[in-house]
Amino acid sequence: MKNIILITTILLFVTCNFCVAQEKIQVENVNVLSNENVEELLPRNAVYIFPDFMDGKVFFKNGTITSAKLNYNTLSEEMQFTDEKGNILAIANPQDIDYVIIDKKVFYYVSDKKFGELVITNDEVKFLVKRKTTLVDLQAKGAYGQVNTTSAVTSVVPTRQYDIGILRDLIFNIIDEFLLEQNGKFTKISNAKSFIKAFPKYKEEINKYVETNNPNFKNEQDLKKLTNYCIQLSLVK
Repeated sequence: MKNIILITTILLFVTCNFCVAQEKIQVENVNVLSNENVEELLPRNAVYIFPDFMDGKVFFKNGTITSAKLNYNTLSEEMQFTDEKGNILAIANPQDIDYVIIDKKVFYYVSDKKFGELVITNDEVKFLVKRKTTLVDLQAKGAYGQVNTTSAVTSVVPTRQYDIGILRDLIFNIIDEFLLEQNGKFTKISNAKSFIKAFPKYKEEINKYVETNNPNFKNEQDLKKLTNYCIQLSLVK
């Protein structure tokens, strides 16, 4: 007998506070007999960057270029493609890839199968956004519909099969991480030191900018402004 999934409601809402901006998805009243793939419980736009697999090109470090229908899976954090039969497969040996272009968006390989979308670039540095979707909680329904929260699940490998149980609410977070790349090395942006590491000659200017503008280091627009400011400094001096 095939596994049965009953999803009565999918709630998508955005939680924005002064420190973090993230999307949260709650899938309610999931009825799973056994061994179901978590990825199948989510709407497509919560799992993939693009609404469908799009025409794209893979540029390998050895100079080879391959065309395919591509999309980036934020739950498994894999660059994926469809074969001639419509099967969805992950690109093998992603460490051999220089970058990928999908529908005019550029993605660079970061590490461990993961790719980040290029937002800003110049000769010195690249600013990238890496999106991920994570199962963070499973809430079991009681006899009268009460919700009993289980221990938070902080890391999920989506290709793993789960025995989720019957009538649970699943809660997922979609979070953007921001990275600076220099000479093939990636630094996660968390504070002013991240930028000073990339632009050590402008430590004084960066600290002054941060003191004056008080950027939120988990806000993409604030980080884009600071990145552009640092690039302008490198062009002027």
